[in-house]
Amino acid sequence: MQKVLLAQLPEFVRNVTATLALDRNNTKAVVLGLRGELGAGKTTFVQQLARQFGIRETLQSPTYVLMKKYAMPEGLNAFGVPRRFKWLVHIDAYRLEKPEEFAALKPEQFLNDPSVLVVVEWPERLGKALPTPDLNILFSSDGAAEGERYVQMEK
Repeated sequence: MQKVLLAQLPEFVRNVTATLALDRNNTKAVVLGLRGELGAGKTTFVQQLARQFGIRETLQSPTYVLMKKYAMPEGLNAFGVPRRFKWLVHIDAYRLEKPEEFAALKPEQFLNDPSVLVVVEWPERLGKALPTPDLNILFSSDGAAEGERYVQMEK
């Protein structure tokens, strides 16, 4: 796992977005799974991701509402390429007791839309109800000092 200081989080997120940009699948949503214990930095990561995609709304964990959807601004990305994603769907599956409860969010409406980036905290709680994420990021605060986390990207 790689140590990331919170001050370095924007750079780490840029690397993740560059990895997502390489995904050539344009027939379905891109799914990003975030794994790690409570307080490991998953929501902080999503907040930074949203900022880098130009979302100006305050992003809070959807722990109690399960899902939030944010519109991304149109235009060109930092590389001068038209933005692929129009929506960020942020899901926190921590409170789901069984994968079948995921159906209440009507996932077919966003998982089949190639203009959507779906970020799921606690994807392991959804089992087979969630397609295999295109990218997983593991977060850990074990042994980390204040203001740092250990992270690992897995394709």
